[in-house]
Amino acid sequence: MQEIDIIGNVAESHIRFMLNTTLWNSFDSDVLSVVSRPQSWHEVKVLAPNGKRNPQLSTIPNNKGGVYLFLAKPNILPESHLFLMYIGRAHISEYQNLRKRCSQYPAEKKRPMIKRMIEQWGQYLYIRYLPLDDNDVIDNVEKELINKILPPFNDEIPDKTIYAAVKAYTM
Repeated sequence: MQEIDIIGNVAESHIRFMLNTTLWNSFDSDVLSVVSRPQSWHEVKVLAPNGKRNPQLSTIPNNKGGVYLFLAKPNILPESHLFLMYIGRAHISEYQNLRKRCSQYPAEKKRPMIKRMIEQWGQYLYIRYLPLDDNDVIDNVEKELINKILPPFNDEIPDKTIYAAVKAYTM
C-alpha cells in the first residue's frame, strides 16, 4: 500500500462547511423553481489533465448570463461524493457573459480564497452552470443560494444578518 503524508496535508486541506437546516427550510420557492430542474444545469471540468484551463470551458454559452457552482468531485462514489465550494453569477451584458466569467477562474491571482481553491482542488473541480437571461433573476438566485447554502469559498454573504451570525461564530 502506498504511504501518504496525511499529517502534513490535513491543515492545508481544512475547510469549514456550515450545514444549517433552518436556512434550508426557508428557501425561496420562486428561486427553487428556477434551480430545481436538473436538465437545465450543465457541467464542465475546470482544468484539463495537464493542469491548464480546460478547453471545454469554451462550450459554456457566451450569449447568456447565469449562475454557476464550483464543485469538488473526487469521483470515489460517483454523483454521491461532492462538495459545493463556491457560488457565483455572470450577468449578460456587452462586457460580461457566462463563458467569459467562468473562464476567468483558472488564472485567478487576486482573490486568495479562489486562488487556493483552484490550486489545491483544481484537478477535482467542476463548474456546474445554469444559463439564464434575466439579470434580476440571476442576482436573486445567486443571493438566495449563497444565503442558504453558505459555501466555504464565498467570502461575502449577501444577507447582513446571516453574515454577522456566521462571522461571530467563526471568529
